[in-house]
Amino acid sequence: MRQKSLSNSRDRVSMKDIANALGISKVCVSLALRGAKNISEETKKRVFETAYKMGYKKDALLSNVMANIRSRKKKDDFCGTIALINANKDKDATIKYPIFEKYISGIRAESKEIGYSLYEVWLHDKTLTPHKLSGIMKARGIRGGIILGHVSADSLPIGFSEIWRNFKFVSAGIKTNNPMVDFVSADKFLIARHAAEKAIEKGCKRLGLVLEKSVDDIVDGRFSGGFLRAQLALPEKERIPPFLEVAEAKENPKIFYAWMKKYKPDSILSISTQTREWLESDSVTLPEDIGIICIDTPNYGHEWVGLDQNYELVGKMAVRRLSDLLNRSASSGSFGVTTATVIAPKWTDVISIRHKTYSNKPSH
Repeated sequence: MRQKSLSNSRDRVSMKDIANALGISKVCVSLALRGAKNISEETKKRVFETAYKMGYKKDALLSNVMANIRSRKKKDDFCGTIALINANKDKDATIKYPIFEKYISGIRAESKEIGYSLYEVWLHDKTLTPHKLSGIMKARGIRGGIILGHVSADSLPIGFSEIWRNFKFVSAGIKTNNPMVDFVSADKFLIARHAAEKAIEKGCKRLGLVLEKSVDDIVDGRFSGGFLRAQLALPEKERIPPFLEVAEAKENPKIFYAWMKKYKPDSILSISTQTREWLESDSVTLPEDIGIICIDTPNYGHEWVGLDQNYELVGKMAVRRLSDLLNRSASSGSFGVTTATVIAPKWTDVISIRHKTYSNKPSH
């Protein structure tokens, strides 16, 4: 089809101008620019080339798209570049902790599937300033990214507010409070509830939950909520309140031992890696008949409680959500609200209740 003459009557070129130049509909142009799969590769190429020539949104993103169209080796292998923001204060947290490894594995897999390349950033790098990061992202045509590892209140520095304001982000794992962005998370309530129910099903009569309050606070009490819901299956006199004073007990173990003496649990449910490490350290002495059930240590073999918390799927869905935001003219954030995508765990019939071992039997 012969192209109509390009319009230069206005400084701002619209999708209608592109449509008129190509003799196609405005809807078709819109879909092509968004990379819709129901638009042929040939049409997409024509639309992008014409948009580029006419100066439609002539920015880093469009230049990036054009460069990749020219170097394309197969269909549907490019969507753009997104940022992967490690917001943990420990630069190596993404390789130290299995949860983060799982998130990133899912993020990488889905990015490759959709056609995104990743630009990885450690947010607490002392050489990284908000202005520098903003410049890098604009130069690379990066319009948004995935945030992970922000497990403390000050993980997202206030100084980076311009980044959160000017680009689109999705949080993987937990929600953010400042800024508030859409997030994807494993269902912490169901994780705790089903693990506790399975432990009770396997014979635990007095099940206790030991968890740092800060960890439970991050997920709005969903861990303790799921645990307490599961305890409704026990007689009221056998129900034990969760022990959340782990931070205080690390300084004064007597606080923990007082809870143990008062409630006499026969098994302890541990949800976080940090709590598991504390319970198994030499600073904690447990009666030999108390079982330990760990559900947040997927790389520890026999300690696994028999569930897949779907952390890789969390990473994948975070990329999908970001892709949706980047390809829409408006997002939920435009209306002052954020969305949460909750991923349910998958369960097996396997549960291991192990006991702490000592090199030398402790004296009581």
